[in-house]
Amino acid sequence: MKKVVAIIVGLIILAVLLLFSMTYSVSYHEVGIRSRFGKIDESSIIKEPGLHFRLPFFADSVQTFDTRTQLLKSPMDNLQTKDGQQIVVEAFMFWKIDTEGDGPLKFYESFASIGEAPPILESKFRDAVSVLSQYRFSELLGPESRLEQAEGEILSRMQSLEAEGVLPVFAGVSRVVLKEKTSQAVIRRMKARRDTLAENERARGVAEAQRISSEAQTTADKILAFASQRAQEIRTRGEEQAAKYLQQMSQDEDLAIFLIWLDALEQALAENTTVILETDFAPWHLMNIQSPDSTNPIPQPMERIEGGGARVPEGATRP
Repeated sequence: MKKVVAIIVGLIILAVLLLFSMTYSVSYHEVGIRSRFGKIDESSIIKEPGLHFRLPFFADSVQTFDTRTQLLKSPMDNLQTKDGQQIVVEAFMFWKIDTEGDGPLKFYESFASIGEAPPILESKFRDAVSVLSQYRFSELLGPESRLEQAEGEILSRMQSLEAEGVLPVFAGVSRVVLKEKTSQAVIRRMKARRDTLAENERARGVAEAQRISSEAQTTADKILAFASQRAQEIRTRGEEQAAKYLQQMSQDEDLAIFLIWLDALEQALAENTTVILETDFAPWHLMNIQSPDSTNPIPQPMERIEGGGARVPEGATRP
């Protein structure tokens, strides 16, 4: 009985091992390469995720590769720009296995595993980054930067990796550092250039301010000239109209003087005013109700004093 149990257990274990050796799985972010008796072809590429079957034991061997995007970074390299500046550059590149066509097969033939690819790719990437030496420093940093174009050239140089099943996705420059001596010289040049630009802008601003002031002064002069001319026209018209009234007022001078006194008195007392004055002179004599008499209906101010100290209008006599 024990032998039977042992045989059954052994058969179960053998079946499990046989089943394990006949199946393999591919994840959704992987691609598999199945070799049969050490040989591969385009049919060896397994892209569909899930459980797959193979010949047992050593007849078929399967190796999977991660197809997700990988990051490759270059070390800090010294470069000399086109204008002779010494810079230190650090760059990066996103890449992945080319899953189109026979790309996975090319990668399998070029690299034993996904982990062996970065050291080999790094050497080629550093050569591609050297394209930055064809640019001036001002073309890498500053308002005239052509860094995006330089990054595009780096990526173009890496396109040759497609023959090895590697698909470059994006290349960029993460750091551009100047050496200490170079930094000081560049900073001095940048400061001198900024000072020149600032002086040019300052001079342009002064010229623009002078132009605006000149235009404003010209406009103001035109307005003042027009206003003066207009004021003179109004003054002339007023004098012409005043001459007519003066001519009419000259026909009765006493009445005209009386009306002027009334206007002056009305203007002086237009507000709440307290005035303490003698009523002997114009136009305040109009406040004295005793001023009119039968011989002179228009009140006149007192001009002289007679014997008793009483003031009478000039030319008038007491009864």
